[in-house]
Amino acid sequence: MQTGEAFRDGYVDVGGVAIHYVASTPDPTRGLPVLAVPGFGEAADEWEPFLARLAPRPAAAVSVRGRGRSDAPERGYRWEDHVDDVDAVVDAMGWDELAVVGFSRGSSYALGFALRHPRRVRALVIGDYEARHVGLGPSFVEASLKRRWNGRTMLERMPEHAIRGMQEESVEIPLWDRLGELTCPVLLIRPERRGILTDESVARWGAAVAALEVVTLAGTGHNMWTDDPEGFAALARDFVARVDPQP
Repeated sequence: MQTGEAFRDGYVDVGGVAIHYVASTPDPTRGLPVLAVPGFGEAADEWEPFLARLAPRPAAAVSVRGRGRSDAPERGYRWEDHVDDVDAVVDAMGWDELAVVGFSRGSSYALGFALRHPRRVRALVIGDYEARHVGLGPSFVEASLKRRWNGRTMLERMPEHAIRGMQEESVEIPLWDRLGELTCPVLLIRPERRGILTDESVARWGAAVAALEVVTLAGTGHNMWTDDPEGFAALARDFVARVDPQP
């Protein structure tokens, strides 16, 4: 896609790990900025079309450790480590307040950041995920090594030791009981076809979050933001605009 939008690359150091991000370069005064946290195996660069659709609102996307052009350390793949990556990029951007958009597994890192900084996050968008950081069983590694995502194998997206590190250092972290700590409105985007969110899990979100909106993106599966890029971006863009109308 030719977006016509200019992007800049940046790196931030997180305990000796270089974390890469991309940022759009619209007028920085044009409203609440947005940070995108991609899903498993995805890189910040892939989200440039999404960021462009948010213009002129400032926006950035992060490649958490082991993905894209970020470093892939031998160890350091806990949930908290990934949240640290998000945290560092937000600080590098100099954003005191922002909206956060998480997709799939990236949603647990986005939610972790929002729980760490509830007063800084003014809007949170969750793309097809529950309020948990999923513990990954041993079968995850072999399944991932055989998997393709958006036209590329996982080994083209991540080194094998990073995939194994994610699995070995992952533990199940339920976050349902912490949703009450959020002070911002939340948008859940569900796919029309089978995804991760079930009616039961949506109800759990609704029971815990006072300002919750739930939208089903027609014609999509779990990979919503590539099944319908404009639709996914429009839902996020309009939600953030309701929280923070642009001047």
